[in-house]
Amino acid sequence: MATLGRPKSDRTYSVTLRVRVAPEHDDLIRQAAETSARRRGTGDLSAWIRETLVAAARRELKKGTGEE
Repeated sequence: MATLGRPKSDRTYSVTLRVRVAPEHDDLIRQAAETSARRRGTGDLSAWIRETLVAAARRELKKGTGEE
C-alpha cells in the first residue's frame, strides 16, 4: 500500500536561515513561488526560496571574481 504525503528527500537541511520581509514583499515572494510551482508542476515556497537564493549567491560571487 502506498503512503501519501511528501516524498522523503535524499537531502536534509540542517541550517535554518530566518529572514524578515515586509508584508508586500511576502505576498510578492509567495506569488512568485506559486507561479514557479505551477509552471514546473512541483515545488513549494521553501524550495523556491532556496533555489532562488543559491542562484543569486552564485551570480553575485561570479560578479566579484570578474567571471561572466
